[in-house]
Amino acid sequence: MQPVVCFFVLINVEPTIAQSLSIPDTLKMDTIMFLNGEVSPARIIDTANNLVRFLPQKKKRKSRLQEVEIAKVFSLKFYNGEERIVYFHDSVIGNVFTVLEAKMFILGEREADKHYHNKWPFIIGFTSGLTSPLVLSNAVALSPFVPAVTPLHTHIPYIHINTKQIVDKNYLQYDTYLMGYERSARKKNFINSLIGSGLGLIAGISIWMVVK
Repeated sequence: MQPVVCFFVLINVEPTIAQSLSIPDTLKMDTIMFLNGEVSPARIIDTANNLVRFLPQKKKRKSRLQEVEIAKVFSLKFYNGEERIVYFHDSVIGNVFTVLEAKMFILGEREADKHYHNKWPFIIGFTSGLTSPLVLSNAVALSPFVPAVTPLHTHIPYIHINTKQIVDKNYLQYDTYLMGYERSARKKNFINSLIGSGLGLIAGISIWMVVK
């Protein structure tokens, strides 16, 4: 009877053991904060030879060991709550910001990534791409030139900060926070304008082929 009892005990306990092994794998994820504002959950392996080696979080397949230069990382936050800031101020190697200034810059980038939205770069790009083949119908081969340069306009206009979404309004007093926000916002505007120009050009050429 004793072996039989042990067998049933193991059957009932096995799912619990499996669950207890899987839960810590999820909870004990570290976090890598990059200088570009990206935050990635990962299992940090080591930081030797000016590299951060880590296993990225994967939901469906086994993670492969990856590495990144430590110069591209601001901080490492471990699952136990400990945070290690690897960025340091050294203008000789290009780190012109202090640690606080760099942190504010990154927070500004992240804020713009989450909450900055502007429909006009896409609309302007799409309109440019759409009308270019029709206006240059006699020289349609030149029509891609106009939408190709249209995204450059995103480097000019003033960036309006969506202050309603900012949790801590004190961030706005830091110039580097505003710089980070503006950089990320302009990048989004440029990409949206580029996408709009491409889609507009396809639509414009399609219309030109029908009406020519």
